[in-house]
Amino acid sequence: MTTNEVQDEAAARMNGWQEADRVAAWAVRKLAVLSIPPRPEEEIAPGQSLAEDLGVDSLAFIEALVSFEEEFGVRLDEDRLLLSSYDTVQDLCDHLRATRIR
Repeated sequence: MTTNEVQDEAAARMNGWQEADRVAAWAVRKLAVLSIPPRPEEEIAPGQSLAEDLGVDSLAFIEALVSFEEEFGVRLDEDRLLLSSYDTVQDLCDHLRATRIR
């Protein structure tokens, strides 16, 4: 697969997330900025580990969750505010989506 094909596939995956799910699109945008080093949104995949693959630290993670609460008008459970509560991007998206629906 060429570099352009890989980039096209990543962009298509990101577009699919954005069209299908506003919460996942929000999470990917935030994680792209919070990653150490920051990375393009197209490089964020559902199975990536928040801490190991993306290098997200706990302080930045809390700031992101506060931002989520403000943007979506919800209150997250205090016991789920720890980075260690989520292994992957998908875990985080699933929980945020469920919280938003309640």
